[in-house]
Amino acid sequence: MTMWGPIESIIQPVSYIVVNLISSVILEKVATHVKGPFIDEIFHLRQCETYCRYEFGVWDSKITTPPGLYLLGFGFAKLLSVFSDPIETVCENHNILRLVNLIGGELVLPIVLLSLPSYKGQFWVTSLISMPLLFPYYFLFYTDPWSLVLTIACLSASLRSSTIVGGLLGFASLWFRQTNIIWIAFVASVYIDKKVNPNKNVLIYAKDYVLACFQHVGSLAPFVLNFVLFGIFLKVNGGITFGDKENHQIQLHLVQVFYCFVFISIFTWPSWLSVENLKRYVNFVLGRNLKRCMIHIPVSIVCCIIIKYIIANFTVVHPFLLADNRHYTFYIWKKILSKQYTDLLAVPIYHFATWNIVNSLVQNTKGLSMSPITIVTFLVATVLTIVPSPLFEPRYYITPLVVFRLFTGPERHHQLRNAVEFVYVSAVNSLFFYVFFGYEFTWASEPGEIQRIIW
Repeated sequence: MTMWGPIESIIQPVSYIVVNLISSVILEKVATHVKGPFIDEIFHLRQCETYCRYEFGVWDSKITTPPGLYLLGFGFAKLLSVFSDPIETVCENHNILRLVNLIGGELVLPIVLLSLPSYKGQFWVTSLISMPLLFPYYFLFYTDPWSLVLTIACLSASLRSSTIVGGLLGFASLWFRQTNIIWIAFVASVYIDKKVNPNKNVLIYAKDYVLACFQHVGSLAPFVLNFVLFGIFLKVNGGITFGDKENHQIQLHLVQVFYCFVFISIFTWPSWLSVENLKRYVNFVLGRNLKRCMIHIPVSIVCCIIIKYIIANFTVVHPFLLADNRHYTFYIWKKILSKQYTDLLAVPIYHFATWNIVNSLVQNTKGLSMSPITIVTFLVATVLTIVPSPLFEPRYYITPLVVFRLFTGPERHHQLRNAVEFVYVSAVNSLFFYVFFGYEFTWASEPGEIQRIIW
């Protein structure tokens, strides 16, 4: 593998060219075949068009997220209008507004990822920007790409330059997704984590961690200000959701965590799958010897019972999940999760996926890495982000997926795994768009309107 370095320096730029070539084809096909608003785009595009008419006081009550995307779209259209048609005309072209996300995902996000400190080849930038849950939204007018870009930029700036810049970027991210306040707290945790000297004694490390919070209280001020402003927003808004509150009631959807961890494990397997890891899991479940078996096996049984209990009592089936066959989750639920005895088969899968997420974070000690406290912070952030939502919505897993992948992965001498990962995620994306463009259907309630399948 000693020759891999020079080869990698050639392959990575080539892979970026490949991503852009694929994107240009997809962009052209979207412009040709998806001429009208697609699913939630009907709200996002319409609101942006409202802003382009300078009607900033008009708000669509069906929109649940802040106006960041529409302000960004307005700014982009305003810039283009200087050289072309009036801004109102520019905004009427859906494909122009969709370019906002393509620019964010394939131009800005790579720059942000490369700016992360201690980056030592844990990931290929092209693989991360191509993650299947994220990639399709570069070609649609959704909030997800820029929400992620600003969240990762907040992390990078806080670790590399200053928490003031990081705090401002975190504040900007809140204009795209309210739950980013949780990831701002995660960034603050990572920032403190890097100020504390590693210590194998967890209690000593915890004490040093708390002391570091007080020692760097000034640096944490931008994050605290974000929390204060967010609290004011909750008070004034009367809750976290902007609109359509009837269909977005907060519920305790604990099984959502298992959905998320399974998705993450599936889309990152080239970075963690190995014989060593599988042996480690078997030892975790059964123990290495007879003495440990007496502890590990009962603990594993209890964990499986808890998982089964969560499936039985904290699975939320939202009406949208049952009614909207334009999402893969509709088919996952209908064909798999809703079947009798599937919950029993799901228990070991959920158990392994949960172990795999934690184990992958614990095992990584090179480049970007997490301490035990920050691992807990990541898990808590993931839970707080997705559990309150009654919707089985893979888009909500994008930030946990990308953050997980940032902090895990093969070391430099195992870079072939990153190449495999790039080929894998590119293949998944190709299959996704093959179905997206190739399988068209209509609804009786919307005759003539072509429907497609998305995450």
